[in-house]
Order: sequence, then C-alpha cells, then structure tokens
Amino acid sequence: MKILKYTFILLILLFFSSCNNTEATLDEQTIKQEVNKMFDEYANYVNTKGLRGVDYYFSKDERFYWVEDGIRQYANREALLEGIETFYPSVKSVDLEVFKKKITILDSNTVTLYVEYKEDIVLDSGYVVKLDGAMTILTIREGDSWKFLIGHSSIKKQRGGN
Repeated sequence: MKILKYTFILLILLFFSSCNNTEATLDEQTIKQEVNKMFDEYANYVNTKGLRGVDYYFSKDERFYWVEDGIRQYANREALLEGIETFYPSVKSVDLEVFKKKITILDSNTVTLYVEYKEDIVLDSGYVVKLDGAMTILTIREGDSWKFLIGHSSIKKQRGGN
C-alpha cells in the first residue's frame, strides 16, 4: 500500500512538472514572437518613416546605452536621441534590410536579439552611407512592450593580411 501511495505521488509530480514545461515553452514562443514583431516593426518604421520617432523603441531605463564599433558612443538614451536629431535633417531615406535574426531568452523580461543587416542611408546631398554589419541588443519588457536597453552595432571590416 505504501508503494502504491509513493507511486501515485510520483505520477502527480511528473504530471505537474510536464505541465509547467509546456507552459514555459508556450511562454518562450510568445516572448520570441513579441520580440521578433517589435524588431520587425522597428525596421519597418525606419524604412517608411525614417529616424524621427524611433525613440519609442528605446527604453527610458537609466541603464540605457549604445556601443558602436567597440566605442560607447551614447552613454544614455538622451545622448542617442540628440545624435539622431542632429543627423536626421540630412537624411533623405533609410533602407534597413535584415538578413539574420536570433532571439535568446534570458528570463521572462529580458531577451537578447542578434541581427545581421545591410542599411543604406541616403543623405539629402545624394551621398549614400552603406552599412553591412550586426547588432546585439539587450531588450527588456516595459509594460506590455519590448524596448532596447543596451545595444551594440558594428560594421564588417576586413581583418588581417588577406
């Protein structure tokens, strides 16, 4: 009788642990879909409306910063937005094309996003800034949306003697 009791308890524990794994998997799928959608909306916004207004995608958290090619270019959100405002008037159009995206969940409110991209920024002067690079972005949940908290973008460069 005692063995039957322990077997029953073990079965109940297994049942509930498998239910939790299913819930976790569903949550992971939902989180990945939400972050993927957010970044697609960001890219679409930049491509159709330009740089003005992209601040919606940047966290207001005081820990925000952005690194470009290994240099902490923007120490906070305000510095990045100031940089965008300074650059924006000379931009005629932006074409951001994403080739690869990898989303890694750290916890239910924190996700890393790796993106490989090509971007053409056409200036009013006619000059085209061509970028071919990658971004790694730490995104966090703020309310019911995902925001960029820490970002690093770098441009592909020739390395070595070949």
